[in-house]
Amino acid sequence: MFSLKNSIIVIDAVLFLYKTGESMMDATVRPYLIRAVCHKFLKDINNKNETICSSLDEYPELEDDIQKQSGYYLMYYRILLNVPAIVLSMFCGSYSDKYGRKPTILFPCFGSMLAVILYGTSNLVPAYRIPLILGGAAMQGICGKSSMITMAINSLVFDLSDEKNRTRHFGLLLAMNFLGGSLGALFSGLFQDVFDLNTVFASIMVSYLIALTLTLTLLNDNDKKTDKADEKSCSLFQIQHIKETIAVISKPRPGNNRTVLITLIIMSIVSQMCKVGETDVKIMFVTRSPLSWSESWFGYLLSSEYALMGVGLLLFIPLFTNKLGLSDRIILTIGLLSNASKLIFLSFSTKSWMILASVGIGSFIGMIGASLRSLLSKTVSEDEAGKMFAILSSGETIAKFLGTIAFVNIYSETVHIFRGMAFLIEAFSFFPILVAVVLIVFNRRQNLQQSATDHATVNGSDTIKAEDQGHQIHAQVPSKTYPSSPQLSAHDNSVYIIIPELSKMCK
Repeated sequence: MFSLKNSIIVIDAVLFLYKTGESMMDATVRPYLIRAVCHKFLKDINNKNETICSSLDEYPELEDDIQKQSGYYLMYYRILLNVPAIVLSMFCGSYSDKYGRKPTILFPCFGSMLAVILYGTSNLVPAYRIPLILGGAAMQGICGKSSMITMAINSLVFDLSDEKNRTRHFGLLLAMNFLGGSLGALFSGLFQDVFDLNTVFASIMVSYLIALTLTLTLLNDNDKKTDKADEKSCSLFQIQHIKETIAVISKPRPGNNRTVLITLIIMSIVSQMCKVGETDVKIMFVTRSPLSWSESWFGYLLSSEYALMGVGLLLFIPLFTNKLGLSDRIILTIGLLSNASKLIFLSFSTKSWMILASVGIGSFIGMIGASLRSLLSKTVSEDEAGKMFAILSSGETIAKFLGTIAFVNIYSETVHIFRGMAFLIEAFSFFPILVAVVLIVFNRRQNLQQSATDHATVNGSDTIKAEDQGHQIHAQVPSKTYPSSPQLSAHDNSVYIIIPELSKMCK
């Protein structure tokens, strides 16, 4: 339907709109859930409790108890949001390789729109606020959430781009991810300050609706068609889909590529754990005294973080890849060092300006995801793209769940000792990843040296092997003659020997 360039633009636009809506929802619902927990903790909902919940810094003992309870509910929220999406993604990777990427983009959009309805209803029915919030999270998870749509869109970029430009295209895709996240978080804060929650939820619905319309009308996915016989058995929930997906990481690959593939996936999971853990801890970190930020200011903070990461990808990925010729591994190392530095600085932050300064230190964090996806895409074949990205999406979704459990609990247990302990632990989690990057580079160099040696050996014996094979072919068919042509050499005549055998195999 479109040229390659226009197809990439449509994919980027769909992801940008979806991430804008998701970021608005995330930046709104999590602080909203903390406030709902405060009301529940105080048993009834009245004007007095509303005042207490908006100024918890004046009640230190009560603040500690509510922060601890909020940590538990944030974990429940993450479980419902992510666990169903993990299971669904494992089916959808193989399914999209066979039947197309489009259904796996549409389904999360529908599910997120239904979740918005539940979140909006919770604001209208305060007595059932927490159950409706958790119900909305469950609806997002059941329909795949961003886990499925990210898998589908990454697979589409893999399908449409060559290896040389893949890092740049993945970088652009992640830039749309971060810029959408930035705009969504900004709108969340502005709309809560100027309007109300209902306006926020209505805006989120509009964003998802536009993404749905673009996918239905402009995105063409006709390269994955099946015949009528296959269509009868076309079912998403088949065990075969999971078996084929797991086979991507279980089957042997040349040159230790299977080990490299598994290592890269683990690195991505650890990175995602730290990122989600950082965000969840930061909500409580900045709303607690001495900072005591409002809910809308947390939205502005997320917006500035995503904006800087998106701009960093747009500006520096083309510079690093096209102009400076840096490898994916060097770009990955730059991103990891940026993230670790940011977390160490953040752990000792006691002023608002220090929180904002940490955003600038972490402006290269987006390069971690772009370089990891590019490296992963170069270890699998074309018909494994959906399965590999399904594993990656499932792993990152598990990481979101584990990151919340691990770092929220660490924060809850250490906040009275040192407020930034969780950030320090996250920072030091990146050093094993740096060691793994060094080992991958060493393995890569060994493989290249071995390939060069094998290539030289093969070239030295090509002539002997070719002559031996020619003698063997003619020796196997002494009683049968084939037409010859004066324009063909002795080796060309072997074509007439092979064609009848291929014909029998096809029959």
